[in-house]
Amino acid sequence: MLMVLEFVGFLIDLRRGTSVGSRQVVLTFDVENDFNFPTFKGLEIGLPRILRLLERYKIPATFFVTGDVVEKYPKIIRNLSERYEVGCHGYHHESFQKMDPQKATLIKSAKKLIEETVKEEILGFRAPYLRVCPELFYTLAKIGFKYDSSLSWFNVLHWPIKESINEFRLMFPNVFFRFPLFNHLFKISCLLNRTPVFYFHPWEATDVRNLLITRPHYTWNIFSRPDRWLNSGAVFLSRLSNLIRYLLRHDFEFTTLKDIYFRSSKMKDRR
Repeated sequence: MLMVLEFVGFLIDLRRGTSVGSRQVVLTFDVENDFNFPTFKGLEIGLPRILRLLERYKIPATFFVTGDVVEKYPKIIRNLSERYEVGCHGYHHESFQKMDPQKATLIKSAKKLIEETVKEEILGFRAPYLRVCPELFYTLAKIGFKYDSSLSWFNVLHWPIKESINEFRLMFPNVFFRFPLFNHLFKISCLLNRTPVFYFHPWEATDVRNLLITRPHYTWNIFSRPDRWLNSGAVFLSRLSNLIRYLLRHDFEFTTLKDIYFRSSKMKDRR
């Protein structure tokens, strides 16, 4: 049922965009464990593939990382921050549909850990699963985050939420990008929107089906969650490359959420 509602939101989004003025686009990636499995093949294998793709086209991107990833791979995240924006994805990959003091403390700890690792202030946050509650945004502002990117136009449950922090809403559910034909709708919708924001995961750049097959405890996901492995690996990278080329041909400027935040802040100061 939720997928149906998301698709309705996706179609409505096609009608609400604008093509006026300069057009920017932001690629974002959520760096975490492999869809809640105790493995990090996405970070170990998928992330380098994505970085090579970004380097090929010489475009920036924003990466939201969890605190436990930073604990396990501090050097990788430090190197990542030298070329790309790094944001916070919580300490663990957990839902924020309900807030409590412990979750607030973990978010604060994750922000501090990432900042100590990359040696710069972390401005942005994205909730795992995009599951949020109004209290989360008050917490983020209190901790010192400048913006959030957890809400979307495609999830109707997000529409009534009033955020209390700068918000960059997502256009599409990432899995749609790997569904047959939907990647073409991505391109069409981009032309109707001034600043589309996409989100993906490094594990999508790996052969997820092979990962599931080689781990007997997780093979049931092949049948119950085809959205996790469908068109992952080489197909995903090829589609992402095609999308980047398409946007470049249509004069989109690739940027980061941090840069958009700073630009919008300067514009507000001039008013």
